[in-house]
Amino acid sequence: MKKRKTIMVLLICVALILASPLYAILFLPGVGGKTSKSDREDYKRRAENFDGKKFHNETETVLMIKDYTEDKNTASQKGVKPKNPLPVVESEFLKNPSESDFTLTWFGHSSILIQFGGKNILIDPVLSEKLSPVSWVGVRRFTPSPVSVSDLPEIDLMILSHDHYDHLDYRVMRQISGRVRKIVVPLGVECHLRKWKFDMEKVQNMAWWEECEFEGLKIACTPAQHFSGRWITGGNGTLWASFVIQSGGKRIFYNGDSGFAGHYEKIHEKYGDFDLALMECGQYNPRWAQIHSFPEEGADAMRILGARLAMPVHWGAFVLSRHAWDDSVERFSRHAEETGLSFITPKIGQTVDLNGENLDDYREKWWREIE
Repeated sequence: MKKRKTIMVLLICVALILASPLYAILFLPGVGGKTSKSDREDYKRRAENFDGKKFHNETETVLMIKDYTEDKNTASQKGVKPKNPLPVVESEFLKNPSESDFTLTWFGHSSILIQFGGKNILIDPVLSEKLSPVSWVGVRRFTPSPVSVSDLPEIDLMILSHDHYDHLDYRVMRQISGRVRKIVVPLGVECHLRKWKFDMEKVQNMAWWEECEFEGLKIACTPAQHFSGRWITGGNGTLWASFVIQSGGKRIFYNGDSGFAGHYEKIHEKYGDFDLALMECGQYNPRWAQIHSFPEEGADAMRILGARLAMPVHWGAFVLSRHAWDDSVERFSRHAEETGLSFITPKIGQTVDLNGENLDDYREKWWREIE
């Protein structure tokens, strides 16, 4: 009995050590860095939703709802991941985009390259095989990424929406610093980049409703309803956000991750209609309905924003919930068609010419042919 108690105490001690921020900082660099006292003082001056320790949503949210109703809108009976790799199209993004070019290339999940206003804009690049602070364990991609960092053109602007592993890739950040001219992040996310020896002269952190300009691009950090954190402890110590990008009279909206809430009306009131809106549509669950949108809510949010063209993202790469792997895009497209929302659903790697007169080539429901 005494020996058993000793073993139990040792196991508890090991668990506490592994759960501690100190272990993460020293032995798992992929977890990222920590905010300093001066960082937090700065956030408190700039962000109304920061209490000195943590960030908060505009309305109180619960991560795991105990009493919930079953989701009855299921559209697919397939498994949570496809039986075979998904089709990947060779990307045709431009080497040197002009001011008039307007293209988009989707790399799966929420990783997107937009060529717009003569600039290469990279959003939430997650190109690694697994979601994890280490390479030997983690959630594996359905299909290998269609590109590596070395395949990408020089990135003028990179935007990170928050610090979850499916939006902030440690291995990509270690490789891409020398290929990026400017990076914009929500408050606190810069601490991870600092830990990873990123060139901090290129980094600008932003609170909700702050704006900045970069060589003809206007970037606004706007609210989202979500949460943050890369370790067991220290949740919500960094900010999560959506973003508005403007240039030459065109506006793009990227939602990041967010539950369906009133911030969309506020964003539309301030910035007007959008030419392109990128909206998460996957990895939902009734238990976390307040911090991730159901596909129908995503389509409704794009309509609220006055989106002339919408594209569902946050699907097609990883299993992060229990729904069928294509349920999200099927439901999004079905609801979008019912409500008259114009949208595209390109294949992974496919480059879309958004200036093209006919976008029907990018509306194929290709996922229906895959088990």
